[in-house]
Amino acid sequence: MRARSSTALRLAAVSALAWTVCVGFAQAQPAPPVHEIPQSQTAEHRDNIEHLTALSSHPGKVGEAARRAVALFKKHDAREAEYIMPPLSLLPYLVDGKITPDMQWAVVMADRVRADRELIFVEHTEMIAVLNELQFAGQEAHDADAIDFARGAATDALNDVEILEPTAILIGDLLRAKLSAKP
Repeated sequence: MRARSSTALRLAAVSALAWTVCVGFAQAQPAPPVHEIPQSQTAEHRDNIEHLTALSSHPGKVGEAARRAVALFKKHDAREAEYIMPPLSLLPYLVDGKITPDMQWAVVMADRVRADRELIFVEHTEMIAVLNELQFAGQEAHDADAIDFARGAATDALNDVEILEPTAILIGDLLRAKLSAKP
C-alpha cells in the first residue's frame, strides 16, 4: 500500500512540475496582439451566420444558396475581424481627439485594407451575387425569410464597401498624419 501511495505521490509531483513548466513556457511566449472590433459588427457577423445556417436547412435552391453564402460570409468575416474592423474600434477615441502612439497598429491594418481593396470588393461582389441567388430562390419557393434576409444582407454588404472600409482607411490616414506630427 505504501509503495502505491509513494508512486502516486511522485507521479502527482512530476505532473505538477510539468504543468508549472508548461504554464511558465506558455506565459513566456508573447501572444500576438488582439484588437477588438466594434460590438455591433461582432453581433452582425454572428447573426448573419446563424441566419444563413438556418436557411441552409431549407429545401431546394434556398438551402443550396444559403450553404454557399455561409462559406463566403465566414471567409469574409474572418478577413474583417483580422484587419478591417479593428481600426473602427478607435472611432470613439478619435472623435474625442485622443490619439496615442499605441494606436500605430491601426495604421498598418488600414494600409492593408487599402492594399486589398480590389480583393475585398471581389468578395463583396461574390457575396451579393449569392445573396441575389438566395433572394430569387426564396421568391420561387415563396420563402419570405430567405427573401428578407437576402435583401438586408446585401444592403449590409454595400454598407461595408461604401462606408466601413473607407472609414478604416481614413482612420489610418488620420493616425499617420497625427502620429508623425507629434514631437
